[in-house]
Amino acid sequence: MSENLWRRRVRSLQKARKSLRENEAEAIHDLRVALRRLGVTAAALGEKKIERRSRRLASRLAQLRQLEVDRGLLARVHALGILPEDAYSGLQARWDARSETDARRALRIAQGPQMRRLITRARRRSRRDVGKAMLRLDLERTRAERRLTPPRDRASDRDLHRYRLAVKRARYLAEDLAACGAPNLDVAIAREREVQEALGRWNDVRLFRRRLIQTRAEAEERGAVTLALELDRVINALEGTVAATRAEALAVASRLGNVIPFLQRSA
Repeated sequence: MSENLWRRRVRSLQKARKSLRENEAEAIHDLRVALRRLGVTAAALGEKKIERRSRRLASRLAQLRQLEVDRGLLARVHALGILPEDAYSGLQARWDARSETDARRALRIAQGPQMRRLITRARRRSRRDVGKAMLRLDLERTRAERRLTPPRDRASDRDLHRYRLAVKRARYLAEDLAACGAPNLDVAIAREREVQEALGRWNDVRLFRRRLIQTRAEAEERGAVTLALELDRVINALEGTVAATRAEALAVASRLGNVIPFLQRSA
C-alpha cells in the first residue's frame, strides 16, 4: 500500500515537471501541489528529509504561483470595468515581463539538482516495505482533525491562513488513506476541499490587493500619479471583496466544524 503511495507521489511530480517544460497552464500550481502532497505523505511516514526538501522547493515556487493568480485577477478586474484600459495595459505588460522571468526560474527549479535528488529519494522509498503505513497515516489524520476547529470571526489573517494550511494537510492525509484503501472518507474529503477552496479564494483576493498596494506605492515613487489614482480606486473597491470572501470562508468552515465529530465517531 505504501509503495503505491510513494509511486503515486513520484508520478505526480514527474507529470507536473513535464507540464512545466511544455509551458502548460497551471503547471506551477500543479508542481507546488505535488510537492506539498509529497511533503505531507513523507511527514506522516517519518521521512523528515523528504518532507523538508519538498517544503523548501514548494516555498521557492510560492511567489511565482501568486503572480499567476494575480495576473488572472487583474484581467477579471479589467473585465468588470474597474480598471481603465491604459492602466490595465501598463500593469499587464509589467507583470507579463515578470511572469516570463519567473517561468524560466520555475523551470530551473523543476529541473534542478535538488528536485532530482528529491525524486530519487522518493523512488527509493517505493521499494521499501512499510507495513505500518496505514497505521501512521491514520494517526496523523487523527492529529490533523484536532486542528480543524473553525476559527473565530475575529481571527487574524495569519490565524485564518494557518487554518487553511491545516485543512489542506488534513485533506491530503485523508486522500492518502483513501488511496491505501481506507473506507468512508469521501464525505470528509469533499467537505475539507470545500473549505480549502473557500479559504483559497479569500487568500487569493487578499494577496492580490496587497500586490496592488505595493504596485501603487511603486507608481507613486516613479511619479506616475494617474496610475496611482486609478490603483487607489481598485484597492478601495477590493476592500469589500476581501471582506466578503473572508466571511464566506468562515461560514463554510463553521459547517465543517459541525460534521467533524460525526466523522470521528463513525470512523
